[in-house]
Amino acid sequence: MPQYPLRSSPPWHFRLAKWLIRNRIRGGFQTIELAERMGWLNYDCRYQLSDKVAVDVPLYRRVNQVALPDLLAYERLLVNLLTEQINRFPRPATWIDCGADIGMLTALVAAGCKELKEVVALEPNPLPFAYLERNFSLLPFPHRAIPSAVADFRGRGKLAYSPHDPSDHSRFLAPDEHGELDVTCIDDLGIGPGTPLAIKIDVEGGELAVLRGAKQTLTNSSHWVVAFEAQRDVFHRTRIDPCECIRFLEGLGSKKAQVAERPEIKLDFSRPYFEQVSEKITNVVCMHSTD
Repeated sequence: MPQYPLRSSPPWHFRLAKWLIRNRIRGGFQTIELAERMGWLNYDCRYQLSDKVAVDVPLYRRVNQVALPDLLAYERLLVNLLTEQINRFPRPATWIDCGADIGMLTALVAAGCKELKEVVALEPNPLPFAYLERNFSLLPFPHRAIPSAVADFRGRGKLAYSPHDPSDHSRFLAPDEHGELDVTCIDDLGIGPGTPLAIKIDVEGGELAVLRGAKQTLTNSSHWVVAFEAQRDVFHRTRIDPCECIRFLEGLGSKKAQVAERPEIKLDFSRPYFEQVSEKITNVVCMHSTD
């Protein structure tokens, strides 16, 4: 991981560029590209999300180039839905982030939760994992950062690139017994029975495998909420319909499935997901309670 200075706010030109982009005024992207070439973004920036949670963001890494207003708006509908459910649980929940990157979504959820029993995140890519560890050290809750991919088996694998997107955010797990990555499953994390759970899954097509590898943990939980990303391009690559994940969770006791960005849609689990949801990328949230 490069060792760059830590700032409490981004440089003025970065803030200006992001303001231009948010307001759809020309010049914002060009300003950021110039700043990258000149090395003006060779900083880490620490954003304070609440009085108890902060997160460090590498401005030099394009997929993490966010100003504070962008970060606070990041997956806001999903974060609100998750924190609302977690705060309703009768006991503090364990949060599990599969495909955590540097931990931005975990930090946003943690900032909105009254209490968490434990925060667990898994990320196989070494560079974002280094920031994930650093950001977890800033959390007020017990935490574990695990340098591993997540699936329904234990073994080895490698990260492959999506034909639609060459960025790190779109890399996905390919099993490979000689691969450089550890692969584990949620059932091997040692989560105690009866623990309320909140699980977020963003693994670029391996969502159903992650759920299969969490079957026992979910079965043993009294209350849970599971969120996973549904992406049209990923579906075209894997041919795994997001409704397969919903039906799997329904078999484990899910009482409700909601599209975070489109709560008005009443999903028919027997129909193809993207016949019902027009957006290319959404988040599905499934919930279960024994109450």
